[in-house]
Amino acid sequence: MHLPAQTQLPQSKPGWPCVAGRAVDSSYIKAAESTGGQVFLFDRSEAGRSLALVRNNRTHEKTIFRLTDTLSTGTREFTFPVDTTVDSLMVSASVQCLQSIAVFRPTNTEVHAGEPDAKEDNRFKSGLILILTKPAAGEWRVRIAGTGLCFAVVTAKSSISLDRAEFVELAGRPGHQGLFPIKGPVHLGEERTLSVAVTAPAGEKTFRLIDAAGATLESLNLKAANSDESEFVGTLALKHSAFRVAVLGTDEAGYPYQRVLAPLFEPAN
Repeated sequence: MHLPAQTQLPQSKPGWPCVAGRAVDSSYIKAAESTGGQVFLFDRSEAGRSLALVRNNRTHEKTIFRLTDTLSTGTREFTFPVDTTVDSLMVSASVQCLQSIAVFRPTNTEVHAGEPDAKEDNRFKSGLILILTKPAAGEWRVRIAGTGLCFAVVTAKSSISLDRAEFVELAGRPGHQGLFPIKGPVHLGEERTLSVAVTAPAGEKTFRLIDAAGATLESLNLKAANSDESEFVGTLALKHSAFRVAVLGTDEAGYPYQRVLAPLFEPAN
C-alpha cells in the first residue's frame, strides 16, 4: 500500500514553491495521502537528485511517522521513537517556504552531513532527505522552521511492521463463517469491525487513530484474535472524516516502537 513519492515541479513561477496561493495541485496531495505516497516540492533544477527519494522509498517500507499540514510563522517540532530493530532510517521533509530543518538524536545532538551514521544528507531548496544507518534507539526530534504546506515522513528498514488494517464482517456458509473484508465503502456514523495485522515482538500493544498531522484522534480497543498476537480485532464507531491507524509497543530491548499504516482512510459521507 506504499507507493513511490508524488512530486511536482514548478510551472515557471519565480521563487517557486514559496509563492502566494497554492504551490501544489491538491490532487497530488490527495493521491499521496490516500495511497501512502509523499509530496516533495523539488525545484526543477533538482529533478535529477529527486531520485534519492524514490530509491530509498523502496528499501524503507515501515512507516514510523507522517505529517501533512500547513505551517504558520514560527517553528514546528515533532518527535518519534526509534527502536533497536531499525537498521536504517529515512527522514524526508518538504516545506513550501522553508527556513531550516534540523534532526536531533536522542542525545539531543544535531545530525550533520559526514557523521558516521549519516549515510546520505540531501538538502534541497524546500526540504531534506536524510538516511541514517544503525540509528541510536530512543526518542528522535525534528525541528522545522518555515511557512506554508509541510510534508514529513519517517520510514525505516525494520522487522517490526503494521501490515494491514481493514474493515471486516462475518460472512461465509453456516459452520464455515469467518471475518472477511467488507465489500464496498463504509460510512461516517456507522459502527464497524476493524481488523489489524502486525509483525512485532510479544508484549502489550496499543492501537490508536491519528490524523493527517500525526495527532492522536482516539485510542482503539482491539483484542488479539489469534494465539501469536499477529491479528487484532475490535469495533470502531466511524466519527472521524480522515484517519490513519498506528500501533505502539516495546521491542525486546525495552525501547518503544511506533508503526503507522501510511494510507489515509476517509469514510464516505
